[in-house]
Amino acid sequence: MVSLLVPALWVLLSFFAYHANSTPYAGRPRQSAGCTVNYFQGIVPSGISIQSVQHVTTGSFSERGNLGYPTFPSGLPSLCAIIVKNDTANYRFGMFLPDTWNSKLLVIGSYAFLGGINWLDMGAGVQYGVATLATDTGHNSGAGDMTWPTTNQLRVNWAYQALEGSITLGKKLIQSYYNDRQIAYSYYSGCSTGGRQGLKQIQRDPDMFDGALIGAPAWDTKNLMPWISRLAMWNLPEDADGSISDQGLLSRLQAEVLKQCDPLDGMQDGIVSSLSACREQFDISQISCDVSTNKTSCWTQAQIETVQKMYSDYITEDGEFVYKGLDYSSEAEWGTFLMPAALNDANNVRRNFDAQYERTFMNYGSRWQITSYNDSVVDDSRARDKKSVQASADQFDLGSFRDKGKIIMYGGLADATVPVQHTTLYYDSTVEAMGNVDDFFRYFQIPGMGHCWTSPTSSKYNVPWMIGGAGQAAQVPPYTAGSSVPGFKDKEHDALLALMDWVENGNAVSQIIATGFNFTDSTGQSVRVHRQRPLCAYPRAATYDGQGLQNDASSWQCT
Repeated sequence: MVSLLVPALWVLLSFFAYHANSTPYAGRPRQSAGCTVNYFQGIVPSGISIQSVQHVTTGSFSERGNLGYPTFPSGLPSLCAIIVKNDTANYRFGMFLPDTWNSKLLVIGSYAFLGGINWLDMGAGVQYGVATLATDTGHNSGAGDMTWPTTNQLRVNWAYQALEGSITLGKKLIQSYYNDRQIAYSYYSGCSTGGRQGLKQIQRDPDMFDGALIGAPAWDTKNLMPWISRLAMWNLPEDADGSISDQGLLSRLQAEVLKQCDPLDGMQDGIVSSLSACREQFDISQISCDVSTNKTSCWTQAQIETVQKMYSDYITEDGEFVYKGLDYSSEAEWGTFLMPAALNDANNVRRNFDAQYERTFMNYGSRWQITSYNDSVVDDSRARDKKSVQASADQFDLGSFRDKGKIIMYGGLADATVPVQHTTLYYDSTVEAMGNVDDFFRYFQIPGMGHCWTSPTSSKYNVPWMIGGAGQAAQVPPYTAGSSVPGFKDKEHDALLALMDWVENGNAVSQIIATGFNFTDSTGQSVRVHRQRPLCAYPRAATYDGQGLQNDASSWQCT
């Protein structure tokens, strides 16, 4: 699965959906006569080419050579699949245009630094009856590959230009294809890098979307990437006394956090829900024991000191804040940026992943090594981002979007890829800039969820995390043919449907019911609901009423 900013382990799966109040979408059939290369080539401006057009009636679609998103959707309604290329700026985008369309557009975000069209998420989205669109961000690359940003045009395409240009032209093509019918509502859904893209586009053009579903946004690129480098430096060299180079140590730490912090919210349920209480009360000395007799579970004092740095905010030696620290219960995901750690392993993430950002995005050159990192990289990253790439979505006053659109943002409390504290920082900074934002912006924290979906613990499926967010339906059956929340395709359980209802009917979203599943067979093809919990608009939290079944959402209230 592809998780945002990404080690070499990530692969993406799929998703599945429906239309607003759990009723079949309304729309008028479109004849397939216009679903041809000649038709689209005849209406695009100069500098634009049509690479392919296919009328899909088999329910499945695929594109050869897509390195970033090699898993493709199935279970599709009859639709027209188009690939368009901007020959001038050198980026492409894809569209799914359903034969029966409800006059809505859903733009799909990307993940990490991946290059390619995210057809899988588009396939989930189109099942809502909407037209879907996604860009390749101007390149074709797989997980962990950051060798491609060799020109500023490539970097700017990834930062915002490919998405913005794709949406602008895509809207015109969609309306023409549907006989000049206007797009009634435009929506966005993306997580991680996709979350950053959505916020960036809102900041650049408040009129682009009517509603945006933003998951775990990597909004602060200029500081996020140096923070990842600092994590590496705290754990180098690999054989240092303080280096954390064994995934077993992280599992031991996660288990200790769960043991001490799970009950602090008043409920022993395998989930750390109160991070503030955990920060205050967690006794890290409990993981210290005799390393000579147990190297896989016992932590040295030097390693404990390293982990305490990782929990803390990254502050430069000059006292300047850079990035929020990792939080308790996210430990099992720390391997994303640390493992494997063997010095001569070509996949050594801490030496070869984030260093690529400095080598390519920051023009340090191929010989630059992560061991050369110091705090000056932060200043350089900020200056270069501001001057040229402009990837960070760091404007907190969202201006006129407040009068036009709605945002639902979410983050997992067990996220170690984009720490939830930094997601919360974006929301808090927006409130500081704009005052109370409840009229157009709601933020939801998901206890137990890692980056974008599931849980990093062994109980990753029965933690209630699924809300119809980007990439989530692909994590459970039917995988590539799914969308929304299996068995609960309605605005109470599906955040995208809740967003649509808020935009179109004015029903503000105060809670979303999250669902957790258990597999019921060894093949992983069947699931059943394990438990559900309401997620409450921040800063409210769900509390148990002390009477009902603990796994029923009705037994919990937002307080």
